[in-house]
Amino acid sequence: MGKKSNLMHQAIKQLNKQKKFGESKFDAKKAARQSGESTAVRGIYSTATYNSYVKVCKQFITETLANHREVKNFADCRQYVAEFLQAKEEQGVSAWTLGLYGSALASAYGCGKRDFNYNYPVRSRANIKRCRGINSSDYRYPEEKWDTAKLILKSTGCRRMEFLRLRKEDFRETNDGNLEVYKRGKGGIERWCLVNPKYKDDLKEYLKTAETHSINGEDRLFLKAQLPQGSIHDLRADYAKDLYQYFENRGDVATGKIYHCRADMIGHSYDKGILQAVSYNLQHSRNNVVVSNYLWK
Repeated sequence: MGKKSNLMHQAIKQLNKQKKFGESKFDAKKAARQSGESTAVRGIYSTATYNSYVKVCKQFITETLANHREVKNFADCRQYVAEFLQAKEEQGVSAWTLGLYGSALASAYGCGKRDFNYNYPVRSRANIKRCRGINSSDYRYPEEKWDTAKLILKSTGCRRMEFLRLRKEDFRETNDGNLEVYKRGKGGIERWCLVNPKYKDDLKEYLKTAETHSINGEDRLFLKAQLPQGSIHDLRADYAKDLYQYFENRGDVATGKIYHCRADMIGHSYDKGILQAVSYNLQHSRNNVVVSNYLWK
C-alpha cells in the first residue's frame, strides 16, 4: 500500500468512528440541551455528510503529501491543516466551504474545527452562491414540465430529499381546513409542517389523481428525474416569506419580541415568535438562519 493510500485508510478509519447513521442529530441536540451541555454534538449522522468528509480528507492528504513528503502518517498531517485551509482561502474558496473543510478534518482528528489555529473568514449573506447550473428562478418560467414540482415545492418548502421522500399519506387536513405535510428531513428531523395556505386547494386537487412510484418499499409521489438539477432555494424562500405573512396576519404566534437585523440587513426587524414558527416549518431551529437565508427577499 502506497503512502497516500495508507494515510487515506487511516483517515477513513477515524471518520468511521464518528458514524451515527440511523440516529437522530436533532434528538442528540435535544438531549444535550436538557442535560445542560453544549448543543454542538459531534458525530456523522448522514451518508451524504460522510461522503463529503471523505472527499475533503482525500484532497487534504493529496495536497499535504505534495508539499510535505516527510509526513509518515495521518496524525503527522494535522500540523498542516491551517496551511491547507489558508491556501484554499487564497484560491477563493467560500467561507461556507472552508467551514465544511474544517468540520471534515475536525471529525477525522476528533477535535473542533477551531482547534487548528486558523481564523475562518466571516460569513456574509451577500456572498452566498445559492444557484448553480439551473437557477431556482428558472422554476418560475411557465414550462409545463416543471408545473407539478413547482406547486409541491412552493406548497411545502421541502428540501430536495424531503421532496423525493413524499408519499400521499404524508399529507393531512387540519381542524382549521389547512393542510399539513410530514417532512422527513436531514439530521433525523421528522415533523408535520404547515402547507402554504395559498396553494392548499391546488394541492388537494393534485393529490386526488397523483400517480405513485414504488421506491425502497414505499409508494412515493416523485421520481428523481422529475426534479431538475439545480437550486430550489428561491422556492423555499417563497414558502418562508408567505408563511411569515400568514402568521403575521393570523396574529396568534407573535410575541412582540423583536429580532433586529444587522450588517447589510440593518434596519429590518421581525417578530421572534413568527420567526420561530417559520423556522419550525422549514425544518430549521435558529431564527437567524431564517432571516439571512430565506427572508432576504
